[in-house]
Amino acid sequence: MFSLQASDDLLIQILSNSCQQSKNISQDPVMDFASMETTRTHIPPNINSQKKRISKRKLNTNNEDGIASDDRFKLRKIIHRDIERQRRQEMAALYSSLRSLLPLQYVKGKRSVSDHMHEAVNYIKEMQGNIKELEKQRDLLMKSSPLPNSIRHGTENGSTDSGFTDCTVTVSPCLQGGVQISISVDCKGKIFPLSRILGELLKQGINMVSCVSVKADQRSLYTIHTEACDMNNIDHLALQQKVIDMINLDLQF
Repeated sequence: MFSLQASDDLLIQILSNSCQQSKNISQDPVMDFASMETTRTHIPPNINSQKKRISKRKLNTNNEDGIASDDRFKLRKIIHRDIERQRRQEMAALYSSLRSLLPLQYVKGKRSVSDHMHEAVNYIKEMQGNIKELEKQRDLLMKSSPLPNSIRHGTENGSTDSGFTDCTVTVSPCLQGGVQISISVDCKGKIFPLSRILGELLKQGINMVSCVSVKADQRSLYTIHTEACDMNNIDHLALQQKVIDMINLDLQF
């Protein structure tokens, strides 16, 4: 009896030890390490949701920045297009004005803007040459036939008891073309024969453009601007003498 009971107790102890060892052996160290890491790196759900919200917020911000950048680029393109359109319109108006100033022979058969610019340069050079040539002719005429500035008539002391006294007549060319006749006279209460002078000028083929009369210090100053079809055939000295003769003719009456 004793031997059987002791053997049974020994068997139970051996089986118990073996089960305990098998349990210890079944535990894998790698799995234990993994479970420890999982426990250590476990992130609470609220942190994950915060990260998702932050990432969505960044994505929306990037999208808004992209849209704003596209709008600014489109706005710059629109402004640049409007400026370029205005510049082209202004240049077209300037080209049209330049073309209208050129004589027909310079633009005939030429349509491009570059041709018009080239012909405009040629026209300017030709006009400059003509101006220089006219200046030379003017200087030669002034040197060859100098005209007296004025011719005085009357008594030796410049006054007379009857008629006009101290009368001065000046004939000179105008810058705008034509001839200017200036008459300075002391009428002494008499009527100056202005209508007779203008009528005689008209008979000579000289048209009056304007006539201005000014009185100062008991003297009358008449300034007559005239023009003719051919001013080259007008002799200034002869015209001056003609005006003086008409004034003297009135003195005789």
